[in-house]
Amino acid sequence: MGDPSPLSNPEIIPDPYPVYADLSDREPVHWCAGLDGWALTRYADCAAALKDPRFKAERMTEVLSTKFEGRTLAEDNIYHQFTSNVMMYTDAPKHTALRRSTQSAFTRIAHEHYSKVIEEVAADLVASIPAGTQTLDAVPELAAKLPVNAAVRAFGLPQEDLAYVTPRVDALMTYWSGPQDQPVSLDVLLDNLSELHTYSLELVQGKRGTVVDGTVIARLAAAVGSSPDVSLEQTIHQLVLLLIALFAPTTPGSTSSGMMAFATHPEQIDRYLNDPRAADNATNEVVRFNASNQFTWRVAGETLELEGTTIEKGQNVALFLGAANRDRRMFDRPHVFDLDRPNSNRHLTFGLGPHSCLGRQIASLELKWFFAKLFERYPRISLAGEPVWNQNLEFRSLRSLPLRLS
Repeated sequence: MGDPSPLSNPEIIPDPYPVYADLSDREPVHWCAGLDGWALTRYADCAAALKDPRFKAERMTEVLSTKFEGRTLAEDNIYHQFTSNVMMYTDAPKHTALRRSTQSAFTRIAHEHYSKVIEEVAADLVASIPAGTQTLDAVPELAAKLPVNAAVRAFGLPQEDLAYVTPRVDALMTYWSGPQDQPVSLDVLLDNLSELHTYSLELVQGKRGTVVDGTVIARLAAAVGSSPDVSLEQTIHQLVLLLIALFAPTTPGSTSSGMMAFATHPEQIDRYLNDPRAADNATNEVVRFNASNQFTWRVAGETLELEGTTIEKGQNVALFLGAANRDRRMFDRPHVFDLDRPNSNRHLTFGLGPHSCLGRQIASLELKWFFAKLFERYPRISLAGEPVWNQNLEFRSLRSLPLRLS
């Protein structure tokens, strides 16, 4: 257990999949000291753990001790207030009640509205590329702008508040740094978390910028007090989680890695343009091929055996979704980007079971409409330089993607 784990080697980040495949075959339950926990790399194990109540979502006390060894926080600290009152980090019955509290923002009618808005967002973004542009860096010019524009027009974050919210979320996102040292102090992270809570309360109370009717934030705010499950305090916690999710590297990561996949597999653009079924499958294959959230955390609620390995009660478990999505036991030719893949929708990128991502439909809509509008204007893209990856395995995303547009 003391040997260095290959998962802690930053050199694997541009292409971690050979390491995943080796571990999946040789040591599917692998101890990673950098995570202070067990890494699961097989599809079947990750899928089962996502639904198994023995793997607890209430894990943030253990994660804190891993990220900042020796630091403890009082029970009334904003960290514990937040993590014990949001869906991502709670188990039933609290998780069930919290999920009900957000339902008003994620109904069928609401998603139909979001789809129309996001289609306009994607169309405007692609149309903003100046005529005659032959090359561009697709990360800052396209992938990074897509979720920001959607955050304003579909989610309802006031445009004038972006400059306040985004740097605080950027700081908080460093907490999920993968198996490497924390780049920002815990005290700074806690200050940013407190400031986002204050901002969210003022937003709901109408003391900040104007929230457009029909958006996610407007629907959440309107539901406060409508049932015992929808208190102001819990709504504020869910809203902070939403703000963090909006500006996490996940959507930019999927958008940019999707463009890279198409640029290096031009035959798949032809499939996309010529077969509606292939186009409909594009989002699933994009997020399967490169999961922007490479792993998610759980804690063992009891001592258990898995693949011949004993996992002790209270130990961290990292479910490597990126590895599961490339497991040859589930996906034929897993390292091939293929829009005709019959089971792309079995990917685990958005989770599975009770903790599946509440915003998966909106994230899928962003990707669906972005690629539709991109290939409508540019039916051929190719690499114009070497892609550069950010140095974070947990949220794996591109920093730069030089593209040639035709």
